[in-house]
Amino acid sequence: MFYYKTLLKKNVTDYKITFSAFASGMTSEVDEGILSYKYAKRCYNYKVESGALKDGIGFEALTLPKSRDNPSDERTIVMEPGQKVKKMWLYTYFDQDKKQADYKILYYNNGKIRWMNIYSISIYTGILASVIYNTSVPNAINYRLDGKDWIIFSSPTDGMWKYNVDYMAQRVENGPSLVSMCLHYERLFAILEDGERHRLTFSANLDPTNFNASLNEGGFIDMQDDRGRLIKVVSFNDYVYVFREFGVARVSAYGDQTTFSVTQLFASSSKIYANSICVCGDIILLLTRDGLYSFNGSTTSKITLGVESLFEGIVNEDCASVYHNGKYYLALRLNFDDGEKIGCENYADGYVNNAIIELDLKTGDISITRGVDVCSMLLVDDGEICKLLACFNGEHAKDIGQMTHDGKFFGTPLKKCWVSPKSNLGYPTQVKRIKEVFVKTKSPCEVKITTESTSKTFSLEGSNVTQRLRPNIFGEQVEVSFISESEDTDISCPYITLGVTS
Repeated sequence: MFYYKTLLKKNVTDYKITFSAFASGMTSEVDEGILSYKYAKRCYNYKVESGALKDGIGFEALTLPKSRDNPSDERTIVMEPGQKVKKMWLYTYFDQDKKQADYKILYYNNGKIRWMNIYSISIYTGILASVIYNTSVPNAINYRLDGKDWIIFSSPTDGMWKYNVDYMAQRVENGPSLVSMCLHYERLFAILEDGERHRLTFSANLDPTNFNASLNEGGFIDMQDDRGRLIKVVSFNDYVYVFREFGVARVSAYGDQTTFSVTQLFASSSKIYANSICVCGDIILLLTRDGLYSFNGSTTSKITLGVESLFEGIVNEDCASVYHNGKYYLALRLNFDDGEKIGCENYADGYVNNAIIELDLKTGDISITRGVDVCSMLLVDDGEICKLLACFNGEHAKDIGQMTHDGKFFGTPLKKCWVSPKSNLGYPTQVKRIKEVFVKTKSPCEVKITTESTSKTFSLEGSNVTQRLRPNIFGEQVEVSFISESEDTDISCPYITLGVTS
């Protein structure tokens, strides 16, 4: 007699996992084992738009209009060889001959100040003769005195100069060395470089170059307590706000200086980075060592970006910021800690910054650009043209670039990456078989499937129809990446089917 043993058959259930049209953005604050597939654990150089992954921001060579009559007819600016552009300013003045406002872009280069006209047929730049800042990068501010439009320069080490388009640049004799400055009710308020950097100084009324201390001229306010050195001064909502290493002070400065008063508003347990401080409409944004904060003139609140872990172990003294079109742009250094090297991260001499965070203040959405080493940014907006300019460290230190939305850095596409969490999908210990991956991509890209034991990368050509991959990969934990180094990126409608064995 024969006995037959019934074999146990494993049950396999098929599931479809979608990526929720990429719309939920990135978070690095939740353990990837419990993070939903609608989030990315890492995403850079993509812009999520209309549910698809598209090209993020980039930069190209600066172009400026040849005339006001036809702003779209532009010339490419030729930069001097050997330059290292460190900072830029917009000088606004009234042209008496043309009877209209006019503009120059000024920039700091190897100890000198150079200039270019926004509207001109010339492709070359000029130099402000005699103005020398050999040891530190100056600050600059526009002001009006005796019916003339001037721009004043001062650095922490090299004193003060002033410039008007109708005159040669002039040194301000005995002008102070200033760290930061702002105009407020016809006075110039500034942080004096005195070593300890604890003194707020202010000019005489109606004369931003006169800092003689007297009841009828200029004066100063000392701030010596545990909130640290003064780092930036801002005129905002009818007050002067003095940002310090670990706090914020408000100065009420109306009329006679004998009525000035100081209120200490905010004490921070984490150091504030001066170059991150930026007026953004009705709030001021600022970065500290533990994240980004919003300040409304009286109180602060932390902004949850979802990527705070990328700040860990990083010092961002050399960050840069600007506000443009409802968005806050912050160039800084981030710790991606993924073993990858993108763009400037490949420089043999190293890099200062390696990323830009774009924060939409209306929606709270963020995008991260990686591989670009920006040292300064400037918004140029005169009603006819509107451009966000940047200068750089590294191989493009001689260039001024303008922001684009094509994902290229001076003609070279930046590598783009969207990575899902590596998750057991709610079925711990159970083996999954990744059967199919569906995705629509209009340009070439790669899809990478990774489990705890294996990894495979599949290349796709661009197409107007949804494409299907059959990976046939097994594993308990599954991670999916979409990688592109192409132009005109448009990746949408992704989902995978997998079988779960029970």
